Amino acid sequence: MDNYTLQELFLSVKKGDAEAFTTLYRHTWRELYLLAFNKTRDEDESKDVVQEIYIQLWQKREVIQIRGPVEAYLYSMTKYEIIRRMQRVARWEEQKFDYQQLVDAMTAASDQDIFANELHERFSQQVEQLPEKQQRIFKLHNEENYTTQEIAKEMQLAEQTVKNQLVHAKRKIRVAMKEHLLSTLFLL
Repeated sequence: MDNYTLQELFLSVKKGDAEAFTTLYRHTWRELYLLAFNKTRDEDESKDVVQEIYIQLWQKREVIQIRGPVEAYLYSMTKYEIIRRMQRVARWEEQKFDYQQLVDAMTAASDQDIFANELHERFSQQVEQLPEKQQRIFKLHNEENYTTQEIAKEMQLAEQTVKNQLVHAKRKIRVAMKEHLLSTLFLL
């Protein structure tokens, strides 16, 4: 190590000595790389971690205060850099998961809206296909919340006739909607 200790090399690095920095790098990078690789199990990521450590070391050389062995300080820097990167990856994965859940929910909601609209449209078509009197009775009962007595009075019909017409209307609509749903489910 050219008769310098790591402490002496670091003191020279603090003063801006690029040659001392290169010597410090050559003597410590392998151990830091092995530490990073042991944690990440990824060669490129480990190289990036070590590179980031030396970039930080050079950029902050004037303000860094090392109390104790330089190796221990570099190990700590390496460990903290690995933790920082893992946290960033975890946050990214969490955000990606949240985004995917949002997209899935929006797609499902969109599909549900489309299906609900189609169902409502089909239902309205079926109501419109009812005979005129049956259609009027059905709409008064279901859309305007008339009772069978009120419908009978307004249309001047027997209450039992109104009930029968409602039963027939509901049956026709139910059969048509069932066929529509079965054909829709078959397509899915």
